[in-house]
Amino acid sequence: MRCLEHRELCPFCHRIALRVCEYSDPYPRVETHCECCGYRSYDIPMKLDRETFFRILDKLSRKEIGRICIDDRCGSRDIIKLLQEGRYVEYRCLECGAEWNSDEVLKAIKRAKSVQPYIANGTNLLEVLKAEEGECPLCGWDVGHLYEGYVVEIMCPVCGYHNEFREELPEKEPPPEVCARFERPEETG
Repeated sequence: MRCLEHRELCPFCHRIALRVCEYSDPYPRVETHCECCGYRSYDIPMKLDRETFFRILDKLSRKEIGRICIDDRCGSRDIIKLLQEGRYVEYRCLECGAEWNSDEVLKAIKRAKSVQPYIANGTNLLEVLKAEEGECPLCGWDVGHLYEGYVVEIMCPVCGYHNEFREELPEKEPPPEVCARFERPEETG
């Protein structure tokens, strides 16, 4: 897990001392630490125990057969079948307009199930969850990513995976002599 590192403006002490570390593995993440005041921000992967994991699989299977809308933000049960050819079925939610097919959801279920043995062993999920830019690390659905400050926030509306982000603020701003080696940004005016 190597990071692409650079310095940016700290939101707390307003000096160019914030060391920003961008990781691409196991999924896109950002961690920051200010070398002047000690400000820190980072993300924490979702806690997945057996019960939570089985709830996620149950929800995905109900979406695969068209019982509930693919998008958790909608949650409607007003779903119609657009097409059915053998096991392949296409659905549309009449409330929000979302469309999906059973193959996409089945693929998400299989990907989530590949993580199941590691949950039972108590393995650190950062070693198991792998995702490309914009993917949910658990089910692989294309969710895009939001940014909360510097930290990447992941909220999957399909399986419910989400990470938490934390900010550690220093008690008080350090005296100027402590941060003398870090420059202040130019002020416009």
